[in-house]
Amino acid sequence: MDEREARTEELFARLRSTYDLLQKYQDEHHTTGYGCVRSGHCCQVGLQLHVMECEHLARHLKATLDEAALKKQIAKLKRAFKDEEYSWTSSIGGMNCALYADGCTVYPVRPAICRMYGVVIEADDFCPRERLAGRSFVYVQPDVDRMVADYYRTLDAYGRMYPERDYTVYMPAGVLSFLLDKEELRKLRASTPRKFWKREKGYRTQFRPSYRRGASLQTNVKFPFAIPLKR
Repeated sequence: MDEREARTEELFARLRSTYDLLQKYQDEHHTTGYGCVRSGHCCQVGLQLHVMECEHLARHLKATLDEAALKKQIAKLKRAFKDEEYSWTSSIGGMNCALYADGCTVYPVRPAICRMYGVVIEADDFCPRERLAGRSFVYVQPDVDRMVADYYRTLDAYGRMYPERDYTVYMPAGVLSFLLDKEELRKLRASTPRKFWKREKGYRTQFRPSYRRGASLQTNVKFPFAIPLKR
C-alpha cells in the first residue's frame, strides 16, 4: 500500500468514527420519545452525497454481496434513473432509495445525513415522529458542532486528495461509478436524463450550528460519551 492509499484508508476510518459517534447520538435520541419510528418516509428521496460516501457504500456492497446479489443491487441502482419525479433542487422523487427494501439494506454503513436527520438536523414534514411543541427535538450543542465539523474536514481532505471526486452527486450515480466499468457507465449516462448527472463542488448538509441561539434551543443535553475530537 503506497502513502496515498494509506492516507485514503485513514480518512475512511475517520468517516466511520463519525458514523459511530452519530449512532451514539441516535441511540441517545431514541430514549427521548422523539426518535425515529422507522416509517421509511424519509427514504423516498434521491440522496445527494459526496463521492467519498458513495465510495464507502460501494466498498460495502462489494465486500458483503456475492456476485448474483451484487448484480441485483446494481440493477436496482440503475432503476433509480427512471424516477421521473426526481429533481435535484428538492432531492425528492417518486421512488424509494435504491438501497431500501422494507428497511435500509445498508443500515450499518448508511450515510451521515441518514444518521443526522431528526437527531442533529430538524426533521421535515415527511417524518411522522412525535414533535416537541410543534418542532423536532434535536441536539444542539458544541459537541455536535465539533463532530459535524470533523465530518466536513474528512470529506474536504478526501476531496483535496482526489479533486476529480470532490463533488456532491446523485447517490446511485456516485455508487455506480465505483461498481461499473467506464464503458458501462458511459452508456448509462448517455441513455438517462441529464438531471441525474448534475454535480456540485464539495458537500454540506442542512446542518446549522445553533447552540449559540439560546431562544431556539431544543435541548442542550451533555452527552456522557462525548470526548474532544482529535485534530
